[in-house]
Amino acid sequence: MSKPGAEHLALHTRESQSLLDRLEKHADEYPRLAELQHWQRARLQETYADLKRQSRFELACVFFLEELYGGRDMRARDAQLDRARPVMSRMLPDHLLHAVGEAMRLQWMSMELDARLSQKLEGELDQAEYARAYRRLELWDAREEQIRLIGDLGHLLQRTVARPLIRRLVRWMHAPAVAAGFGKLQEFLDEGLEAFGVMGADAEYFVGTIVDRETRALERIREGSKQPFAEWIGGGPEV
Repeated sequence: MSKPGAEHLALHTRESQSLLDRLEKHADEYPRLAELQHWQRARLQETYADLKRQSRFELACVFFLEELYGGRDMRARDAQLDRARPVMSRMLPDHLLHAVGEAMRLQWMSMELDARLSQKLEGELDQAEYARAYRRLELWDAREEQIRLIGDLGHLLQRTVARPLIRRLVRWMHAPAVAAGFGKLQEFLDEGLEAFGVMGADAEYFVGTIVDRETRALERIREGSKQPFAEWIGGGPEV
């Protein structure tokens, strides 16, 4: 019998691959996507610079804000994940498979929102134009769902690393995974679990801070703000 977590992971791996295929095939429809993603990465770096300066949160910032939210190495990792899924389904517990599936869901959801938002950009990209584009897009429910997923995934990973056997199992898989050509996937698992292991009980504060700031910024955008991120980055980001 197939594990529900494995099915969840398979679904969102397919969704991610399908989205990347569509964006590649119709790249001419998203001429400002790369520009927006560059701006987004700079914005996230500045918004959470205070967290990243603290050693307990540094790895988590890299994992959440660069690996997931920033979409680093999506294509290569998704391909490895698709090949490795049968082995993962046999070796990993269902709740960890579900967590990886949720990570894939956050990844492709973030990319899809960025793609659609990039089509609404009309002027020079700064906080004001970003906010105007969001108001033109009007996908408030999708953005709220994305923020909720950040919180849910963070709590799920926090519960996962509380089980020492899981972290030992993932470490044990490292050498075989790299030898089998699954290095990027193994790096992804290692980084996520290590980040939350380092934070320990502070993970609640880390995840809560991201959810709180992103929610407050979204509310300001809805209200017509021209600088929804000014509280954390002033007039930035510098790109």
